[in-house]
Amino acid sequence: MRISFSPSLSGIKSTITRQDISAHDIANINTKGFEESTAHQTEAKPRGTRISHITKTPNRSGEMSNTDLAKESVEQIRNKQNLKANVRVAKTQDEMLGDVIDLLA
Repeated sequence: MRISFSPSLSGIKSTITRQDISAHDIANINTKGFEESTAHQTEAKPRGTRISHITKTPNRSGEMSNTDLAKESVEQIRNKQNLKANVRVAKTQDEMLGDVIDLLA
């Protein structure tokens, strides 16, 4: 029997990376010339997810940051929900594994 926690753990890792990038963008919202970053999440083979690349949105004005606070707020909420879901999956897998071990004992 093979039980893998890698899909939920990779989801947690990707979400934490996205959250870090969003927090960095918000922290620099008043920094002149700051360029907003965006993490791009893709499927990881054979299963799971990963951050494939991070892009910066060019700040053409050179004045204030081009970070959109409304967009970042939504990103923060989405990251929170993704993290909760992945933790629930890992917890359920752990409980199921415990039940299987109990049945085999």
